[in-house]
Amino acid sequence: MKKKLILLLALLMVMSLFLAACGTDEDPVDEDENGEAVEGENGDDDEGEDEEAAHELGGLLTIGVTEISGNFNPAYYSSSYDGYVVDLTFQTLMNRDIDGNWVMEAADDWEFSEDGTQVTFYMNEDNYFSDGEQVTAHDVVWSYKLLSDPSYTGRYGSIANSLLGYDEYADGETEDFPGVVAEDDFTVVFTFQEPLRTNIVNTTFHIMPEHYYGEAMEYGDTEGVTELSAEPIGSGPYLMVDFAPEEYVFLQRNMDYMYEDQFLVEEILIQATEMTTEMDDLLTGSVDLLAGQIQADNIRDAEAAENIQLNEYPRSGYGYIKTNHEFGPTTEREVRQALYYSFNLEEFVDEYFEGFATTQYHPYSQESWAVTDEWVDSIASYDFDMDTAAQILDDAGWVVGDSGYRERDGEVLELFILTMPDHDILETLVPMWERDWGNGLNIQLNIAQQDFNSILDTVIYDSDANVEEWSMFFLATTITSYDPHGTVEGSFHSRHIGSGQNNTSRYSNPELDQMMDDAERIMDQDEAIPVYQEIGEILTEDAAFMPVYANTYFDFYDEKLVDFETHGIYNWVAAMRHARIEE
Repeated sequence: MKKKLILLLALLMVMSLFLAACGTDEDPVDEDENGEAVEGENGDDDEGEDEEAAHELGGLLTIGVTEISGNFNPAYYSSSYDGYVVDLTFQTLMNRDIDGNWVMEAADDWEFSEDGTQVTFYMNEDNYFSDGEQVTAHDVVWSYKLLSDPSYTGRYGSIANSLLGYDEYADGETEDFPGVVAEDDFTVVFTFQEPLRTNIVNTTFHIMPEHYYGEAMEYGDTEGVTELSAEPIGSGPYLMVDFAPEEYVFLQRNMDYMYEDQFLVEEILIQATEMTTEMDDLLTGSVDLLAGQIQADNIRDAEAAENIQLNEYPRSGYGYIKTNHEFGPTTEREVRQALYYSFNLEEFVDEYFEGFATTQYHPYSQESWAVTDEWVDSIASYDFDMDTAAQILDDAGWVVGDSGYRERDGEVLELFILTMPDHDILETLVPMWERDWGNGLNIQLNIAQQDFNSILDTVIYDSDANVEEWSMFFLATTITSYDPHGTVEGSFHSRHIGSGQNNTSRYSNPELDQMMDDAERIMDQDEAIPVYQEIGEILTEDAAFMPVYANTYFDFYDEKLVDFETHGIYNWVAAMRHARIEE
């Protein structure tokens, strides 16, 4: 094993494969997974269990990604690429199978209280963290206290904020937190403030060992926990053996993982690859798996390759533009609408994706149960119309002045746009913006290039200090739930404005806040559909953000990887539970 690792690392050093940041799958859990509970057993179906148990552990799988930030702390990571490592090294109490049903993970069983406010989990007693310490209910309690701590600055506080006593605990009024309680070493009880449709998913945060992460923390001071990001210790199926910042992560199967017949790939190398060379890496065998591929040329090359398999599915998510709702001209609805009308989405999709994507104007996943064909056809659309865009700006008082740009009361209409270097999507988008927004509408554009992590710092981690530094940015998101609530609540509720929070556009609409809060209380999915559709309509009419494309995803992988099934909400990490390598 050591010789193999040395050879791999030497090869990586020679190839220098790192390139900062595609950003195509940014917000990993921006949209918290929400859904109705369906009781189930552990991830294996009974049928075929004997056959799977006979398969042997083995093989190396190399996954190419475009960004490795190096934050593998479940409470603080942001990039979905870092999230891959988190999901492979940590456990949750339960998770979903490929059909969306709940299946057991660190817990053996669970039950609801009659009034719907409590969920009790009975944990497996033969379960250990990678350092040999037993996984207990106390670790679950500690993990949720971290998310609820007054000093917590991560993005996942919304997972805990509906628990009983959260407000008092998070405000520093008491160190007692009745929302998550260990009845004994292996029984943990979640108590929520009220019965909500979304409560159940908020019981499935990653379990962090208190004895490791808790050593660096006391109530009101979580700073030390943020420093434990590069050396994860969890109870998941893999251990992180080695990590080179911005280059690779090397994982090895955790031989103490509680399910011996699952996750049968022995070694996983996640390595940074350049977008310009990733297909060559795949076709020459330097990389075995490229997930979430969207480029038409790459799709055709993969289809033509004899040793490459393809999984095709509608992406649960989209590329989007967020505009600044707190500073500058994009605080005005008319300016946002004019930008939307003058953004030729159809041209971009046709030119870049060549038939493998569509446009959409609503904030939800294509997989969401809130989305129906009839509703999509009925909502506002921003079909390309330069005349309409110009008229909107004229009516708002932004007219072309002596400077050659649009002005109002002596102020030039100026946009500060954050972009990433060497990003092929942006290499197509930026010239279009310069042509239509700059030359077509006479808006002064300032295009600033920042690497992926710098953009995250500007619009997320240190957003309060940088609110006057930008007008818009482009990223993309993968939505991990069928339930629409987390998608809109996390991104558009005013409670999530601020440094480290998910409302990066700093959008605030008190009436919509109340609608989202009320919608979460609707337990029946059919009753909730029209409410979320109305929420989507309001956000679309307000041009709260601009979805740019909703594309088809392709996972390309070497034929040696078998039993590998994915879809828009069941990604390659989840699929590793039943996949294996046949050389």
